[in-house]
Amino acid sequence: MKKLLICCSLFFIVSSYSFGQKNSDTKRDTTKGFDFFVNPGIYVGNKKNANYYRGYSSSAEVDYTNPNPNIFYILRNEHFRRDIRERIKNNHRGVVDDESAPWLDDISYMRYTANFSFGIGARYRFSKNLTIGVVVTQARMTAQGTAYLGIKIMETNSDNRLPYPLVGKERRTAFELTANYLFPTQGIVSPFLEGGLHVNNTKVVSADLIVEEHPFSMINPYGQEYDPFMPQTKLDRKLGGVGYGFSAALGLRISFTKWAALEPAAQFRLEKVNLEGYSNITPNYLFMIRLVVGDRIFAKTSGE
Repeated sequence: MKKLLICCSLFFIVSSYSFGQKNSDTKRDTTKGFDFFVNPGIYVGNKKNANYYRGYSSSAEVDYTNPNPNIFYILRNEHFRRDIRERIKNNHRGVVDDESAPWLDDISYMRYTANFSFGIGARYRFSKNLTIGVVVTQARMTAQGTAYLGIKIMETNSDNRLPYPLVGKERRTAFELTANYLFPTQGIVSPFLEGGLHVNNTKVVSADLIVEEHPFSMINPYGQEYDPFMPQTKLDRKLGGVGYGFSAALGLRISFTKWAALEPAAQFRLEKVNLEGYSNITPNYLFMIRLVVGDRIFAKTSGE
């Protein structure tokens, strides 16, 4: 993504310089030209996709060749179980009895938190009403849930289960082609509608069961059962992938000058996110504020 942004920036700088060489006395048609913008916002992901980080399989058996998050990769491993037992015993000051109940008593469904999103883009004005543009956005997503471990602390006579957080993190990037139609008014505030098509890429960063503030990764990096007493090579697990989507947005253009404006907008997205087993098309939402700046140098020129 960094290379793409650098190439776009160089293109705009070179183009600006080239157009700037034209005769400054020529009359410009200011209805045509380029706008540039940044759009920070809040991205709300669909909870159906978030359940990928729940790490739950209908079978307690672990397929070690499958790199997707699996909570049983931790709970069925004697070395992880010993570590978890000691952490619970040390923090709860009691005797841990993990034989009287199954380790996994229950597990909640996951939800994404509201996540910060940032985008950068450019668009061309064909008229006062219509613009076509491209924008690259990225959101760092966090999914949260709870696993309840069936472990009894006998000294404190606690319930037979203890709640521990499940946390998944991902980066979701989208390259979008948009069409924007503005409804001009006499004032500085004008409504607009926008539609778009995009290609997205999802990268799974982590998926952890957190026990007594210590993260245990549910992603198996070895391709076999973990054993701390054996040399094991970590594999480069790349989870996620490329998907696609459609969007529609409604917003307001607040014009400070002819060349600068703010555009608060709400965008509805239908997206196919590439997370194995949870890749159905789902609705997602982006609430953003664009800072838009027009460039007179790019305005189409015509003879006087």
